[in-house]
Amino acid sequence: MPPTHHVCGYIPPNSPTRALAGHVVTLPAHGLAQLADRIGELRTAGARPFVVAVPRPVNWTRIAVALTAGVLAELVAALAAILTGHHTSALVAAGGMLLLGLSLFPVLTHLEAEDNA
Repeated sequence: MPPTHHVCGYIPPNSPTRALAGHVVTLPAHGLAQLADRIGELRTAGARPFVVAVPRPVNWTRIAVALTAGVLAELVAALAAILTGHHTSALVAAGGMLLLGLSLFPVLTHLEAEDNA
């Protein structure tokens, strides 16, 4: 399980810990209890702690598949509306297809950027 937070702390210039650790110390924390413990550890070491939340990964593939399924469902709805003579419903379905199709572009861009990284 990846950490939920990173606890970082600035080491003061006159501290002997600075020679060992450098300017900033970073510790992972898996939950709020461990987060509080890590903050206490940094304070006892003389550091000024601050907390950074670890971003959760986004599953862009599932989002892309859902949007593609939505576009195909709107296509079926538009074709059914055209065949039954409901032209207003076909226009609404075409608008839905357009919006879902346009929203696919940023999702696919994120997906491709993650694959190339």
